Amino acid sequence: MNIGIIGVGYWGSKVTREYIDLAKEGKIQGVGICDVKKELLQKFENKYIIKKSVDYKEFLNDSTIDAVHIASNNVFHYDIAKEALEGGKHVLLEKPMTTKSDEAYELVELSAHNGLILQVGHIFRFANVIRKTKELVDNNRLGKIYYFTLKWTTLMQPVKDVDIIWDLLPHPLDIIHFLTGKWPLKWQVMTRSYRRDKPSEMASINLDYGDFMANIELSWVTAERKRLMEIICSKSMAKVECVKQKLNIFENEGAIEVEVDTNNTIKEEALNFIDSIKSRKMPFNSHIIGAKNVDVIEKIMESI
Repeated sequence: MNIGIIGVGYWGSKVTREYIDLAKEGKIQGVGICDVKKELLQKFENKYIIKKSVDYKEFLNDSTIDAVHIASNNVFHYDIAKEALEGGKHVLLEKPMTTKSDEAYELVELSAHNGLILQVGHIFRFANVIRKTKELVDNNRLGKIYYFTLKWTTLMQPVKDVDIIWDLLPHPLDIIHFLTGKWPLKWQVMTRSYRRDKPSEMASINLDYGDFMANIELSWVTAERKRLMEIICSKSMAKVECVKQKLNIFENEGAIEVEVDTNNTIKEEALNFIDSIKSRKMPFNSHIIGAKNVDVIEKIMESI
């Protein structure tokens, strides 16, 4: 099996390196890479790189590429994924799946019609710290959930023509769904842009799930990078550092550190994609979850 990566910028280059390692381990045969910027392609010189291209259409027409991992700019997700599925390629599509819910559901139908795997890159589902937290929730170790707080912040220039909600909200929204199986029923949103004619750079989002609530802070103007979640429950509180994969439970003013075997989430996701192609099953990050995530964010954006 050969995997092609479309878009080898900041994130796509990380993805590419993991697939190269999987080729070295014999999990796949080779890796193809595609990007409009030749200089990005030239960074990769490896015997497992079987193809390089600046034209994704030509790339998708190559019969030696069995599946593609799309890490392009969000606005191109739908068009590239649709052409890949129409061309008989299995697809792993980075989040957000698309920026329109009707397009997301169209891709779901297209993949089902053609008997192809379509997954979405909700990477934190593969983090052991999130899976350990889900185990605590499922076993009622924390008690009844009262509310979540999540902070997704960093200091960076805005992504061109991309609102921070579309860029960052997919992760917190998906983590809450992974832990509880629920989607929000109502929401309140405040956004700010601090540079003229730019999309939102900061957002405060309150979500009402019926049984519990969640507050999510998104920011590109905060000097400290955070990927932090706190779950306040009837028995205790859990504090989760989602990237560093640290988990602490607070009870009676004391903290208990929960042992977590940190893992390589990109590799886990890639392996899951490969195994799904072989088994024709989609555990952890199916296309339906990705489409529903887009659906909810679209409605949130319409309410602003």
